[in-house]
Amino acid sequence: MLRGERVVLRPVDEADAPLIHRWMNHPEVWHYMDYEQPFSMAEVMKDIERSRREGFPYTIEVDGRPIGRIGLNRFRRRDRICSFYMYVGEPAFWSMGHAGDAITTLLAYAFDRWDLHQVELLALGDNDRAIQTYERHGFVLEARLRERSFKDGGWVDHVLMSVQREEFDQARRDREQRHRPAGPEDARPASPL
Repeated sequence: MLRGERVVLRPVDEADAPLIHRWMNHPEVWHYMDYEQPFSMAEVMKDIERSRREGFPYTIEVDGRPIGRIGLNRFRRRDRICSFYMYVGEPAFWSMGHAGDAITTLLAYAFDRWDLHQVELLALGDNDRAIQTYERHGFVLEARLRERSFKDGGWVDHVLMSVQREEFDQARRDREQRHRPAGPEDARPASPL
């Protein structure tokens, strides 16, 4: 189990299957995760097993309530690179900062535990909210792959992003600095007037 400031990441288990089934079939999650068709419960169970074989899948919890999934897979051990995926499936928890806390928690663990050099991800080019969140965590746009998915009657680009250990560490320091409460050392001198 990995603990963040507000989230806990715990390994996915079979009891999560009904929630994952609902999340994966939610229209926005379905769209932005670039799924091709709705998922049956049997397909969700296969996905859980596959994600365990290929990497490290976690359920994101807030105050004991599961709200989404996050994980790492496609490890290239020689190059110390892996792939990242995440979604918050509970709409009531969207845009509340839980995704960012989950990203920080997993990447901090991954860079330290596996001595990774880089983590990469693929996202839909129209997922502005996710792309901005990834950028705040040090991810850099590497490529825009034109018209890779046909969604809602039109073509959507894919974006390839990655973050290296130093970029993640710098982004974390920058976020901490922005959110640090002002102390006496930050006070301006009194005006002579």
